[in-house]
Amino acid sequence: MNKKDKRSRKTVSAIQSTLLELLCTKKVREIKIVDLCTAADINRTTFYLHYSGIEDVLEELRHEITERIFENIDELADFNRPKNPMPFLNVCTDILESYPHFADFVRMASDADIFLSKLKQQFSQSICRHYLESCTSRLENAVYVFRFLTSGVLDTYTEWLKSDRSVSFDSILSECAPIVAAGQEILAKNAADNPERQN
Repeated sequence: MNKKDKRSRKTVSAIQSTLLELLCTKKVREIKIVDLCTAADINRTTFYLHYSGIEDVLEELRHEITERIFENIDELADFNRPKNPMPFLNVCTDILESYPHFADFVRMASDADIFLSKLKQQFSQSICRHYLESCTSRLENAVYVFRFLTSGVLDTYTEWLKSDRSVSFDSILSECAPIVAAGQEILAKNAADNPERQN
């Protein structure tokens, strides 16, 4: 992740959080930078030090979420030797929940589906790239397996956010974890069945 100094990080967090909050009641195209700056209590010059426009904020947010999740990917997901997927799934949801207004944004924003679709694409591409780099042998259609798993987990999480949340998400994850584990087994089995294929 891009390492920013503490002050810059605080400013970026304020911009991200404020934008997510504004998106609960407005579409992206309806939000003016001056309104975002007023709500975030920053001036426009400060905004333009970090971003060139509203879409840039959302793009960096997706990139940041993906980078934060992948900071500890090697410890949490070994594609050559599958592990219990729960720790990795919990890291993913913990990171999403660390963003103020993210849950409200998913539940209420008319632009949330576009954001989440791009996040799924970015995440599945990143995890597939990691898989291809870390495995000596690879499943030819791995990108589709990762897209299936990523979409399934993120769609389940967003569906839960839109519900009354009477059931804990941990319990839902526990029920879905065997599906993710089965996907990991498919990816790992290919490596065992095709030892001659190299990077």
